[in-house]
Amino acid sequence: MKHLSRLHLLTAIALAFLLPLGMATAQDIGRVNEVNPSAGFSSVSRAYADMDETYARIGTKRRLAQVQQMKVGMSRQALQAALGRPAIAYSDGSYEFHLSLHLSGADRLICQYRVFMADDDTVERAVWRRPQCAELVFGQRH
Repeated sequence: MKHLSRLHLLTAIALAFLLPLGMATAQDIGRVNEVNPSAGFSSVSRAYADMDETYARIGTKRRLAQVQQMKVGMSRQALQAALGRPAIAYSDGSYEFHLSLHLSGADRLICQYRVFMADDDTVERAVWRRPQCAELVFGQRH
């Protein structure tokens, strides 16, 4: 009986420390998985009506696991290791990435992802232009 109550106590202590970490991780995913098409993303348009469909964007090929490494507080170097070179660097210190993500077969989805940096040059938050991208990468959107 004494052994069982000691096990319960140890389990309770472990949960007290681990549960907040799990919640922080979910909160961090929310901060790098927002959907906001109004976040100042770049746009493309056809120069003329007959222009070929392939004109639009060429994304940097990335595996979902690479993009899923995104987290609040990661360094700019770690960000670029995960996502590659940004397509656009904005004057406010944020970056826009055009990511080519695998769907199925040969199909790919080009996703615009804007990452905002904190004053200490770490990731503060990130937003997707399209909800399909947020759902593909993290299985949810905020």
